[in-house]
Amino acid sequence: MNTTAPIIQQQELTTNCNNACKFCYNPERCIEAFEPRSEEKQRNIKVAELSVKKGVMAVCPTGGEPFLVGNHLFDILRIYKQADCYTSINTNGRLIDNKIAQKLAKLGLNSALISLHGVDELHNEMVGDKKAFKETWQGIIRLRSNGIPVTPNFVATAKNVHGLIRTGKELAEIGFKSMTVTPFLPSWGAESHSQFILQKQHYRQYFTAIGEIRKLGLKIDSTLPIPPCVLIKLFSDEWSTFIDVHSPRVCMAGRSFGVVSPDGCFRSCIQAPYLPDFGGNMIENYEKSWSNANKWAEQNLIPKECFNCHVLDICGGGCRTSCMWSNKGGVKGKTMYMGAPLSEDQAIVFNKKSKVTISQPHKEQTYQWREGVKFRDEGWGVIAFNPANQSFTVLSKEPSTQKQKGDVKFSSPKTTRVLLAIRAIRKTKSNKACFVNQAQIIPAKKLLPRLAHNLNDAESVHCLRADTGERYFF
Repeated sequence: MNTTAPIIQQQELTTNCNNACKFCYNPERCIEAFEPRSEEKQRNIKVAELSVKKGVMAVCPTGGEPFLVGNHLFDILRIYKQADCYTSINTNGRLIDNKIAQKLAKLGLNSALISLHGVDELHNEMVGDKKAFKETWQGIIRLRSNGIPVTPNFVATAKNVHGLIRTGKELAEIGFKSMTVTPFLPSWGAESHSQFILQKQHYRQYFTAIGEIRKLGLKIDSTLPIPPCVLIKLFSDEWSTFIDVHSPRVCMAGRSFGVVSPDGCFRSCIQAPYLPDFGGNMIENYEKSWSNANKWAEQNLIPKECFNCHVLDICGGGCRTSCMWSNKGGVKGKTMYMGAPLSEDQAIVFNKKSKVTISQPHKEQTYQWREGVKFRDEGWGVIAFNPANQSFTVLSKEPSTQKQKGDVKFSSPKTTRVLLAIRAIRKTKSNKACFVNQAQIIPAKKLLPRLAHNLNDAESVHCLRADTGERYFF
């Protein structure tokens, strides 16, 4: 079943950037044969207004470098904030002075993701500017000083993965509790990317560093899916030692997530170039362009070997952008590093990561919907989204599904447990007669055709976390 719009969306405001990262994924900046597309402030505003109208619930303006567009960035953020969207921003932080940080705080920016690829000269070397680290570090401090939660993101490549532990230590010393790390993903058509590709020895450094950083008290996770078969292929005799630091994230691009380029065109994946078969101009034809983007999640794109794998339910066949590098631009087939299908025994430790422990509710317990929970009718189901923790589920399309004021009971114990898991409801103490909500949890395979086919038992609650951050509970 297609979604009618992204739940979470990144909007690229410009392709320009004040860094010169040779490993950048932005198509206009890294693919030598790519023809730059036009950008226009009025078009960006139209994209934001249309996104709000179609029911996008969380937005992250990005670039290029979004602060290069000046006050126009604040015009875009205001449109989303006025619609009560969760707003984040993806930036290198170099242009954030005290005035800008204060302005963002006053506007109500919920969070910021800031690119940090090392400490001191390592970062400068990676981004091609000797002033970059100092300016980025100051930007991070200014945002935090103004109460804006910041998540530093380290892109791990063959050139800088050795600096990951030091970066984590520096962040821990100034009080950070979390960061993310993104394994480098090369872009098809970008010849300069070959030198940055992670090899076996780099992945060993990568996983080891994550373990060491967690010992410092930092929560650290990968923002890209690493299929279990890749871990086993790289470390056939010792893969189990890396289970705890292996990220269980999956791709939900084209269903819960989408990106809009500065020219107003949908792309399913932020790291993929514009592909007409998987997008289109959202201003000219929103329904068709997003319907095309939904195709990115279809089953027919993954290799046949994956259907014999016992972790397909929580893997989904890997990354389609990674597939483009391995298949000369094609999105159908095997991905980089892909290994053999996992046996049932091998799969146990990976599959159990999706299970969530939620106590069985008392049948007479009453609840109330939490403030801020959003709903969107998809025609085949209703998305319930909690912006506070970027978590969602899909409920059956019943008249009783929509948010009710006052106390409510749920006829389905699983529905209750899932809604408790995403913190969409809270317990109340009431003996009064109240509304009984009949909504059921829609099976996950209807939303994500490549995932969760065998995770439909009535007793268990599962969670899949997207590489773009959102959590899907079912």
